[in-house]
Parts: sequence; C-alpha cells; structure tokens
Amino acid sequence: MAKINFQRFRIPAGIDRSRYQTGDARESVANMLYLNVNGIRAHALALKIYHSEGETDFTEEEVRTLSEVAATYATPAFIDGLNEQLQGGVE
Repeated sequence: MAKINFQRFRIPAGIDRSRYQTGDARESVANMLYLNVNGIRAHALALKIYHSEGETDFTEEEVRTLSEVAATYATPAFIDGLNEQLQGGVE
C-alpha cells in the first residue's frame, strides 16, 4: 500500500527542484485515467482519485497503473511529484 495526496499534490516548479507548487490534482489525474485507459479498473481508480480527500491508500496494482499512465501522459514534473510522494518525500 502507498499513500498519495492528490488534493495537495506537490510538483517541482523547475528542473533544479529548488521550488515547488502545491495544488489540487484530483480532477486532472482522474481525467488522465478516465480519458486514456481502458477497463473498469481504470474507471474505478479514476473515481477513487476524483473523490479522494487528503492522503488516500492505493494498492500496488493501482500505483503501477498510475505510474504507467503518468509515464505516458503526464509532464516530467508530475512524474517527479508522484515519485516523491511514493517514496515518502512529501512534507
């Protein structure tokens, strides 16, 4: 299990990672899944993220899906922000 907070999602504001931006990424992440991934599991994960409040538990399979989708459809800053949360590097 991993905890991810998409309601207060932190991404680097530059490649040097000296500054960060924090915002609500629930809708954009849910839409990334909803619009680009086939299957009922992706649908359920999109809704789980969209309706999440604060830190939410995600299974290994859900994290794998998120990471694969992010690698294809997300910006490098989002990918780094996701990886930092998964590694516990969030304030």
